[in-house]
Amino acid sequence: MLPAPFAPFAPPPLPPGWTEHQAPGGQLYYYNATTKESTYTRPLPSFQNALFTQPAKKKERPSTKTQIPGTDWVRVKTTEGNVFYSHKVKRQSIWTVPDEIKDAVVQLELSERKPEAGDHAMQAEAMLELERVKAEIKNTAKRKAVETEDTQLSEVVITKKAKVEEAAEEEEEESEEEEEEEWQREAAAQLAAEAEEETKRAEEEAKQEAEAELKRAKEAQIVMPDKVGLSTEEAKALFKTLLREKDINPLHPWDTSLPKFISDPRYVLLPSVSSRREAFDEYCRDRARELRRDAVNKETRTPKEEFDSLLAAEVKSTRTSWTDFRRTWKKDRRFYGWGRDDREREKAFRDFIRDLGERKKAAAQKAEADFFALLKDRAEIKEGSVWKEVKKGLVKDSRYDAVGSSSLREELFNTFVKAKLGTSSVTDMDSVDQTAELSQSESKKGKKERAVKEREEKVRLERERIEASTRRSRMDLNKEEGERDFNTLLTDAIRDSQISWQNALPQLQTDPRFNRSLLPLNQQLHLFHEHVSRLRSKHLTNLHALLESHAPSLATTFDDLPVSSLMSSAPASKLGMSEEVLRHEFGKWQRERTQNSRKVFDEMLSENAFVEFWGRLGKIGGEGVDGGVKADEDDVESQGLGTNVDMKALAKNVDVEEIEKVLRNDKRYTTFDHIPKQREQWIRDYLSQLSAPKLSVHLPSFNFSSSKFYVAACTVKMRLLSTFLFLSPLLSLGLGQDFDTADIPKEKFNYQSDVARMRKIVINSLYSHKEIFLRELISNANDAIEKLRLTALIDKTVWDGTDPLNITIKAVKNEDGKGGKLIITDTGIGMGPEELTTNLGTLAKSGTSDFIARAEGAEGAAAGNLIGAFGLGFYSSFLVADNVHVASVPAKSEKYPEPAQYVFSSSSEDSSFEIFPDPRGNTLGRGTEITLELKDDSLEYIENQEITALVSKHSSFSTSFPIYLFTQRTEQVPDEDATAEETSPAEPVPKPTSDEEDSDEAVIEDVTEEEQSPAPPKMKSVVVDEWVRLNGQPPVWTRDPKEISDEEYTLFYNAFFKDFSPPMTWTHFSGDSESGVSFKAIVYLPDKIEESYWQQPLLSQSKDIKLMVKRVFITNDLGEDSLPKWASWVKVVVDAEDLPLNVSRETLQSTAFLRQLKSIILKRIIQLFNKMANLETEDVEKFEKFYQVFGSILKLGAVEDQKSREKLASLARFTTNQRNYTSLDQYLENRKQGQKQIFYLAEMGENPQELAKSVFVEKLDARGYEVLLFTEPLDEIFVQNIRRWKNVPFQDIAKVGLKFGDEDADEEDEPQQQKDAAEKYKPLTEYLKKQGRSVVRDVVISNRLVTSPVAIVADSFGYTANVQRMMAANPGAGKSPMHEFAMKARVLEINPRSPLIEGLLKRVEALPSEEEGRDIEAEEELEEVASILLDGALIRSGFEVPSTNDFFGRVDRVLRRSLGVSEHAPTDDTVKPAPPVDPELPAFEELYQMPPEDGKAGVYVPPHMQDDLSIEMEEIDEEGNVVAPHDEL
Repeated sequence: MLPAPFAPFAPPPLPPGWTEHQAPGGQLYYYNATTKESTYTRPLPSFQNALFTQPAKKKERPSTKTQIPGTDWVRVKTTEGNVFYSHKVKRQSIWTVPDEIKDAVVQLELSERKPEAGDHAMQAEAMLELERVKAEIKNTAKRKAVETEDTQLSEVVITKKAKVEEAAEEEEEESEEEEEEEWQREAAAQLAAEAEEETKRAEEEAKQEAEAELKRAKEAQIVMPDKVGLSTEEAKALFKTLLREKDINPLHPWDTSLPKFISDPRYVLLPSVSSRREAFDEYCRDRARELRRDAVNKETRTPKEEFDSLLAAEVKSTRTSWTDFRRTWKKDRRFYGWGRDDREREKAFRDFIRDLGERKKAAAQKAEADFFALLKDRAEIKEGSVWKEVKKGLVKDSRYDAVGSSSLREELFNTFVKAKLGTSSVTDMDSVDQTAELSQSESKKGKKERAVKEREEKVRLERERIEASTRRSRMDLNKEEGERDFNTLLTDAIRDSQISWQNALPQLQTDPRFNRSLLPLNQQLHLFHEHVSRLRSKHLTNLHALLESHAPSLATTFDDLPVSSLMSSAPASKLGMSEEVLRHEFGKWQRERTQNSRKVFDEMLSENAFVEFWGRLGKIGGEGVDGGVKADEDDVESQGLGTNVDMKALAKNVDVEEIEKVLRNDKRYTTFDHIPKQREQWIRDYLSQLSAPKLSVHLPSFNFSSSKFYVAACTVKMRLLSTFLFLSPLLSLGLGQDFDTADIPKEKFNYQSDVARMRKIVINSLYSHKEIFLRELISNANDAIEKLRLTALIDKTVWDGTDPLNITIKAVKNEDGKGGKLIITDTGIGMGPEELTTNLGTLAKSGTSDFIARAEGAEGAAAGNLIGAFGLGFYSSFLVADNVHVASVPAKSEKYPEPAQYVFSSSSEDSSFEIFPDPRGNTLGRGTEITLELKDDSLEYIENQEITALVSKHSSFSTSFPIYLFTQRTEQVPDEDATAEETSPAEPVPKPTSDEEDSDEAVIEDVTEEEQSPAPPKMKSVVVDEWVRLNGQPPVWTRDPKEISDEEYTLFYNAFFKDFSPPMTWTHFSGDSESGVSFKAIVYLPDKIEESYWQQPLLSQSKDIKLMVKRVFITNDLGEDSLPKWASWVKVVVDAEDLPLNVSRETLQSTAFLRQLKSIILKRIIQLFNKMANLETEDVEKFEKFYQVFGSILKLGAVEDQKSREKLASLARFTTNQRNYTSLDQYLENRKQGQKQIFYLAEMGENPQELAKSVFVEKLDARGYEVLLFTEPLDEIFVQNIRRWKNVPFQDIAKVGLKFGDEDADEEDEPQQQKDAAEKYKPLTEYLKKQGRSVVRDVVISNRLVTSPVAIVADSFGYTANVQRMMAANPGAGKSPMHEFAMKARVLEINPRSPLIEGLLKRVEALPSEEEGRDIEAEEELEEVASILLDGALIRSGFEVPSTNDFFGRVDRVLRRSLGVSEHAPTDDTVKPAPPVDPELPAFEELYQMPPEDGKAGVYVPPHMQDDLSIEMEEIDEEGNVVAPHDEL
């Protein structure tokens, strides 16, 4: 005897999905993980619910709410006795007591228990009385709510009403609230009289309900008999039913699934565990077959059926908008798997909405008809029948619920009563009340109608505005799409640059795109001529490249060229050039080359320092040594070193021959070797244009006496770097011999030069862009502040730490508007008069370098962010300024106990400078102020936008001190002065008398003073001065990555790279290169790749690699060490501690660090790729987006970068006929036994789902082999470069030689069947080979086809259809004999199991021989069938048919025969002849002849466009919104 599954009075098992839990207070509650529902009442299992119908459970609602003192939490008790806690601010609710308020809850409970201990009996009595009153009010409110609802529903008519304005609804709600309050007062008066009766009735009902509940509980108890009389098969069937109800997964083992159904009573129907396991295994097998069958059935559904099923499942309302539907389901395969574009899907969506509306309308009409039938059958309608009484007998009928609106049911009832009794009254009301309610109803009805009309008018105007905007947008879009389609048509059809419009027109008219084009004729002509011009320009470029290969020198003549070879070349042939035209084009091309070479030659002369120096020196006047360049007599450094040197004598020895010796290694010089005399004359002409430099420089010197500094007329020497004196030319003149003889007396002299000229040469040669001046001045200001900070560490008197340290920039325009000044100020250490003379009056004197040298020698010196190193940065200001004034005040120290403000002043054309006390006094306090009087060609630097851009580009991170820019903005503020003037009262307007009133005038209501809105105050414009910080963004790369949030990384990326979409991912790292340079860097992967990159990816240059040194931007051009083309899109910031820079800090000297940096960045990029590829299981959406953006990048990198090829190729993903996003390693894991190749099929531009249905995939897919589907142009190139993966070669299944790998394991039947089929179909194969000799090389029996009759495959050395399309897209592809042979190397494979092939074989065998008498008609018909078969095979295999006209002509004849139409029935081809030929293009004036001007504004439409164009005008306000039409009062 089997034991009972549970005791008779034990609780029943829980239904599926429900679990039992214990609350912290010890009370049990139950939770359903599927429906997210929890309850304290134990749910009953599903098989019990089938035995009886559970009573409807009342919805659990909050009963009391208690605020937890001192917190935002509220304790809520429900009507079921449950307690939970809710947070008002966070909008969060939980069942358990939060940890943060446990103490407060305990205190609240203790305070609640104290009053209970005092008077329990009194509170109990009060609670009973309170519950009684609540029950009475609740029941009375229920009755009143039903009456109110019925009264409101009586006002609703049958037809659908439009929504009225919110104002009307609010008035109605207010009236209802007043009625509700009046009723509550009446109800309260009746409560006392009905209290006793209601209490008794409630007690009786509660008693009856408790008895019924007890009865139902007893019935709910399941008593299993001790033994069930079932056979084994019946018990097994019930056990499988149990498993199916529990929805047991057939892939899960017994142990995993057992807890889901072990508590069910049907578990013990089978006698043993082994029998249950056996039944479980049978269920799993059957269920798995069902799931596979369902999956197959689901896959056989077409994309259109999938889209329709999505609509049917998700669109339930006719108010569903296309935008919301598309936004929700655009990533679902059922959505995007069907339709060419969103337009087609939207059309289907609109059709479905329309059909849904029709169905709902029909259902509503049927429901109303059924409701009338219900009233006719069930309702007893009498005079004075009331709907509330009648409906009680109808609610249980399904036809009653079919009408979903209670108001509509009442209206239908009233209509039925009127039709049956012929009376308009259905209620028994007093005539006075009826009249009052009728007038009130009519008043409300009038308000509603007016509100509805106003709303309809607004909706109509808004709809008209949207439609007008849509029409305008659609016109622009149609024009753009029309031009794009027409350009595509021209690209496909017109390849000849010599063709005319008349000759091209017949060819264009055969294309449907030409006939569909809506562009006017003049626009088509314009696009055609542009296309032909582009073709000709392209051919000319190719011809010039060919000419350059044959004529590398300017001395080459046309007769020296291989004219015959050039004439037969592709560019000359396409341009249709004759020999004379080619000669003329060559001469024109040579003249352009000569002109360009001459320009380059002149640039070479101006750039060469030897020519510049000695050419100018030769113009110096004077005679002998006495007239030469003298040294300063007061120069201490030159004492004892000699006095004079004759530079002129040296310059006279430098002639043209010496200059030519210097220039002869320059390619720009050797270009003119064929005309040496003319080249020499060019050099002489250039030298003659040079001017002589000044011989001496006299500058004012300074005398310090009695702490007073004044200007005096004396000489100040500005020293020059010895590195800029050119000694190499002296050696070339023979002065490099050994003249070190001790017994010869020698004198030494100092070199002299024009200081201003030399300064200009130095500055212009160092800095390639004049915008660098601002970076240099900001760097100097940073050094000055940094010196102050470092000095203050030792000497606190210099800076006490309270004064702000900053840099300010102010642009001031001159009052006349013709110029301006730029003022840069810092609060740094400042300079005294001696330091101004030393630091600014000496070229290449670096005060920062001296400070660093002193600091390194000092004990306990601190390192700072000091940038300066060369001492030339200040002089970059002369690039943009004519005059520079530097005012400076040193910090107070022992050297300067009473610091004073002095000014350094110099001009760009002067060789002198002045230093004097600032007449303004001490305006700075401490620091330096540089004032630049800008040149006329540099006035753009007084614009704040330009200054902001320069600081952002070069110096936004170079200093940690704030940089401020002075700006002014205009604000509108109330004009207080004008307010008092407007306080005078206005003149009263006389009101018209009744006689003057017009009945048609609109009624204007008087507005009281309280209702009048105050007049807006009069505003005035004021200018607000503001200092804006320019370097607020901190250098993120200098911080610890652990302390930086993702938001900070994103904000830095947006600001630094000017890309306002968030990056996809990034990596932040630091390290030391092998060359010893330490650096920090951040590498970002952008969210998308720009379209410009994919237009020419192999010509792309990396522009977003920002290389910095000590946070100063240096360059984004790494030169020879730049990243490969496949990685040129990456965005990187690298900050190195030190790099070998040129003096200008604009260019880097070539170092090993740059080469190492390239490999480091590539390594980090590949690491980021690996990181994103590992998100396949964690974040599918981000994984798919990564491969949508970078999938092609991975393939391009594997093709271009041989060093990283294996890493990148392993990350590439492909679509197969079995799954998406498959890597090559995953493919090899799924490889079948014996498979020795990786199968792939390529067709660029094709949909992968459609490509999977190709004839080449049939048998592979049927046998379960996986095939890579290549749909991108890079895929084929990727395979050709990879060739094999993990020693497994790739196999294009569109080529011959397809091997499955299990041929050796096959039985002998299949090879024998192939031989028998080849022998059987030999007549057909020979016939098709003869008919298709121009298309295919051979015809064989196929082993790759399953259902398709034929297929054409490429030979092993031939081109597939995809390769042919790629070759056709490359106009430069050659047409060699091997190329032509590979294009035609195809094989036709026929399927011997196809009924079509069998029927064709019979027709071929039935042809009579020549002895029997040929049947010409039968042969021609069979030839036509064979031609259609071959053309169809070409199309199915992806190739192009030889002649589309012949193909469609044959199809036309077959269609005629199938329809019973004569093949020779003529078509009416009479057409209107064209007008005479007009070779001239229509002039613009002819098409758009403007009418004579009459002085009035208007829009003129040409006559040929008047029928196609309509103009609508509408009024708009200042913000561009459409103004509704109105009547003038």
